[in-house]
Amino acid sequence: MIRRLKNDIKTFYPALLVFALYNIIVRTVFHAYCPFLIVTGFPCAGCGMTRAVFYILTGRVKRGMDLNPAAPMWILFLLWFFAERYVRGHTPRHAKTVLAMVVLVTFGIYLYRMINFFPGSPPLVFYRNNLISRVLRRMQG
Repeated sequence: MIRRLKNDIKTFYPALLVFALYNIIVRTVFHAYCPFLIVTGFPCAGCGMTRAVFYILTGRVKRGMDLNPAAPMWILFLLWFFAERYVRGHTPRHAKTVLAMVVLVTFGIYLYRMINFFPGSPPLVFYRNNLISRVLRRMQG
């Protein structure tokens, strides 16, 4: 199990490094993480997901569901995937299919929330300091 985890970290080390650098830079410059939010000002389907997962895993389920109702599906998917990959030692047979279903449901929930609740409470808020707004302001004078 530990060997598989070490091998995966070694394989994906460049991506993990880029991810860490991106995180540091965008949080410092934009005080936000989501590239879609930073560019457009609109939240994406995953906005609030990290906080939602944290709240759910620490017993504050209602708060987590308010942030992103798709979080429980992601928790279950990741638990299943990691158990298969690192405990049982093989890549799950239908991982891509299950992941695609979770993504589709997440996107459906996002569309429903954007149509019915945007703008609202975080994360369903408009980020006014987005890049498009900055460029348009500079072009106007």
